[in-house]
Amino acid sequence: MKIAVLGGGVSGLTAAFKLGADGHEVTVFEASDRLGGNISTDEWNECLVEWGPNGFLDNEPATLRLIEDLGLTDRLIRARESAERRYIWREGKLRELPTKPAKFLFSDCLSLFGRLRVLKEPWTKPAPAGDESLHDFATRHMGREAAEILIDAFVTGVYAGDPKRLSVASAFPKLKKLEDEYGSLIRGAKGRGFGPKGVLTSFDRGLQVLIDALGERVDVRFNAPVDQIDKGEFDHVICTLPARKLAPLVDGELAGLLNEIPIAPVTVVALKFRDPIDVPDAFGFLVPRNQGLRILGTLYDSSIFVNRAPDGSRLFRVLIGGRRDPEAVTLSDDELREIVSRELRQVWGSFSEPSEFGVVRHPLGISQYEIGHAKRLERIQAAAPEWLRLAGSSYRGVALNACVKEALDWTP
Repeated sequence: MKIAVLGGGVSGLTAAFKLGADGHEVTVFEASDRLGGNISTDEWNECLVEWGPNGFLDNEPATLRLIEDLGLTDRLIRARESAERRYIWREGKLRELPTKPAKFLFSDCLSLFGRLRVLKEPWTKPAPAGDESLHDFATRHMGREAAEILIDAFVTGVYAGDPKRLSVASAFPKLKKLEDEYGSLIRGAKGRGFGPKGVLTSFDRGLQVLIDALGERVDVRFNAPVDQIDKGEFDHVICTLPARKLAPLVDGELAGLLNEIPIAPVTVVALKFRDPIDVPDAFGFLVPRNQGLRILGTLYDSSIFVNRAPDGSRLFRVLIGGRRDPEAVTLSDDELREIVSRELRQVWGSFSEPSEFGVVRHPLGISQYEIGHAKRLERIQAAAPEWLRLAGSSYRGVALNACVKEALDWTP
């Protein structure tokens, strides 16, 4: 069977690798001269910088099987222990997030009233009918303060999104499943263990290792943009392009539905410090929207993984933009430098200027699974021709694990 795959990101490459191993004739069409999509590992000023995703949790068997099949298992690296320390910016101060439920009672990430309200979660009212926003879901379970501080920061780290718009069922189906099965997130967590399972994981030379290995094992046509979607000589077409890129290539209802999927543009600012800087080793910090800063947060990359910066240097990545600040992707480098420097000094105190400053903009950023997303997907599937399969981060999961699992699950 002849299959065309449109898009050379992790979804398209994984699908092509799997289908090729199953005996199909597969060709990947990539519009640019590089593979990976938003995954982009760069050798930048003696540092190893991820301009997109930083890694994946090692709790998805499908991803681990793919890595084993590619012979990359011995190149995996886990985040350092220091990456377990995470902070949020609240009321003018960095506050450490508790890693264990017992520590939550004594944490200053919420007020005493806010913490006590979270403890009432097992007596949450039943879910209302229809598609519920993550903000309303979190408020119902944990109270308004936790929703506006903890959940808002959590959403920033995953979607750069607006919890008042995101559908809990589509964006965070595991949370919805806990409620459906146990009636309470705390009871569900006790039944399954607290916190996300898995450890943040990457490769010795970044996520590009995975992309390069996949690219070596599939047939790719580079600089091959598609100007319309047509079955042509192929039996099936798998399109992993972002919905906004696919929309101009199709007609009618399908084009309109694809254009309705919102996006969150994100800009990544990398900072390298050669001079000592008084910042503890940690994963980084996130900023709830109502806390007065424009940046979304900062990842302490050289504290998360080994070999990200030379000895004696520190590497950080600052995120800015998102669903609630899309104009940030249009800011100049000078404007970004001014905002980032001012706000990091507000968070960290005084420090010397970084020795290196770099910017990468993602105008199509992260797809947003907002209220009505599930019904929209049903309509998209009904409007698409039978031979066209739509996959990738626009539809059923934005994380690397979700993209890999979906790509491996499909069979023609």
